[in-house]
Amino acid sequence: GELVGELDMPMKVGIVGGSLQSNATVALNLRLLGVKSACELAEVMGAVGLAQNFSALRALVTEGIQHGHMTLHARSVAITAGATAEIFDTVVE
Repeated sequence: GELVGELDMPMKVGIVGGSLQSNATVALNLRLLGVKSACELAEVMGAVGLAQNFSALRALVTEGIQHGHMTLHARSVAITAGATAEIFDTVVE
């Protein structure tokens, strides 16, 4: 079958003024995205939202969200504890 997704949420999106003038990272991100209008930026934001929802659905029907979160936590703990590259994967498992 087909998987169809919709995302409907009100957002104020702009690409002129505000933080664009005071934050170089915002301007860089807009250039990287290649968006030319607020509408295009809103479309990208919507696509990201749908991708996140799809990822969560996939986790629910496969190993589960808990498993994914615990793996991320284990990676964070391993890095904090100073696990070297040679043993990193073993520590995380």
